[in-house]
Amino acid sequence: MTSIIVAFFVSLAVATAVTPLVLRVAARRGLYDKPDGRKIHSRLIPRLGGIAIVLGFFAPVTGLLVVEAGMRVQLTQNETQLIGLFAGGALIALLGLWDDLRGTNARQKFAVQIVVAVLMWFLDYRIENLSSPFGTPFELGALAFPVTLLWFVGVMNAVNLIDGLDGLAGGVGFISVTTLMVMALMDANVLAAFMCAALAGALGGFLFYNFNPARIFMGDTGSLFLGFVLAAFSISTSSKGSTALALTVPLLVLTLPLLDTMLAIGRRVRARRNIFSADQEHIHHRLLKAGFSHRGAVLTLYAVTATLAAVAIVMRATSQPIVGVVLLASALVVFLLLRFIAGWRRAQRVPPPPEVAAVAGERLSKEA
Repeated sequence: MTSIIVAFFVSLAVATAVTPLVLRVAARRGLYDKPDGRKIHSRLIPRLGGIAIVLGFFAPVTGLLVVEAGMRVQLTQNETQLIGLFAGGALIALLGLWDDLRGTNARQKFAVQIVVAVLMWFLDYRIENLSSPFGTPFELGALAFPVTLLWFVGVMNAVNLIDGLDGLAGGVGFISVTTLMVMALMDANVLAAFMCAALAGALGGFLFYNFNPARIFMGDTGSLFLGFVLAAFSISTSSKGSTALALTVPLLVLTLPLLDTMLAIGRRVRARRNIFSADQEHIHHRLLKAGFSHRGAVLTLYAVTATLAAVAIVMRATSQPIVGVVLLASALVVFLLLRFIAGWRRAQRVPPPPEVAAVAGERLSKEA
């Protein structure tokens, strides 16, 4: 337990110290996230904050490899998965960094994500069964490989897509990984809990500078890396848990970004648009357009994520998947109700909050 606490505070300290350094370098070199028609912010804000998250996460993990401790033995016993975490994490972070610096298109990012997902499969990050609330889990067999790939690519892109408001992706990630840490502790999976604590600390340190009004964004470096680690952790924390629960608990924890992503894909398919195209119809955009303040929208989505996290904990504590199914259905109703309220309030012509009005005003003046 001591190692877990140390991991959290070491990563917290590293991320807190590195973020302002990255901020100054990004500002000096003009590496800004520029506002456009689909973004909420109306001023130049430095990106690349994800570098601090990556360094904050790997600091205690790397430190454990050189310090004599009981946890080090457990870490080295899982050598294959450790290599996967470092190699896959480094590749995804480099992909995000390249995109933040030079830019890449959706297909290029998608191709690299698939390569990383395949790598993780061969390094023992595998989903080999799916939970059933009514009986024996369904063994995937030959489907295990494509399902694992879909999980990694899906979670990475889901986290990337919700990174649309100050502190949203970081806060949702913090709640999710903290929940996974609790699950790991309940299963006596101390190593997984240590890793989760390291990511939670890194996100906590970054959020000091990223919560509204944000001074820096995590960029694709941070959002893709966060999605990758959450996908990997959800598999590793499930592997030692109840077989009957398998991946159900991680699915609950990550419901918000995954559901928003599925709705976005469905929306674009119906409109016969490229599924990789951007729009302003994500749940956080809808809340802003409905009259929620920036912070109000973020805190509302934090509350939804925390509710889903509580559902996951109850489900794990009771070891009754059917309980989770009922509670998940309730949570989905809440999520869809939020979308309905957002749409209804928008139809009532509620004036948009200042940040949305500013972006709209700039766009109209340019068109004129």
